[in-house]
Amino acid sequence: MLAYLFWHVPRPEVGTREYETALSDFLDDLARAPPPGLASCATYRISAVPWLGGQRRYEDWYFVQSSADLDALNEAAVRPERWEVHACIARMMESGHGGLYRHLRGEEQPLSGEHVAWLTRPRGIRYEQPLQDIIGRAAGFTSCWRRQMVLGPGAEFIIVGTSPFNAAVPDGWQARPVERTRLVGAA
Repeated sequence: MLAYLFWHVPRPEVGTREYETALSDFLDDLARAPPPGLASCATYRISAVPWLGGQRRYEDWYFVQSSADLDALNEAAVRPERWEVHACIARMMESGHGGLYRHLRGEEQPLSGEHVAWLTRPRGIRYEQPLQDIIGRAAGFTSCWRRQMVLGPGAEFIIVGTSPFNAAVPDGWQARPVERTRLVGAA
């Protein structure tokens, strides 16, 4: 399972309710005619992440079985029948960044889970055992993901959970807890 993550911020003059309604409309439209390979998707309002600055922040998760499914998702997002609903949210967006993550452990489609920890490890070390140890100490662990091919600005690992992240990380590792509120889930 892969997750395409899309982080975005609205233009400063766009109201929160207006932006979130447009996000909801887009995901609802996508759910009515999902592309092949899209397992599910959701959008969240998130707390601060370094790659989005101090602005209002959002994070979309699109779950697909393989990277080949990304072509269908990309085409479906802007197909002629969906043009207006996509253009509505695109006009309101100040900036956006995407990333691709592969499922490592736990739930394959963690639509719930209000707490996320973004983890970075020291370069040149094996990650498997230290990451397993971190997961073992993370209360409310739901799912763990790893960035693919250094696509996108996000950290290398994501741990999703139902409790605030408070697990100790080994020397050299960095953990950034992020809170998220699910706004819309579809497909």
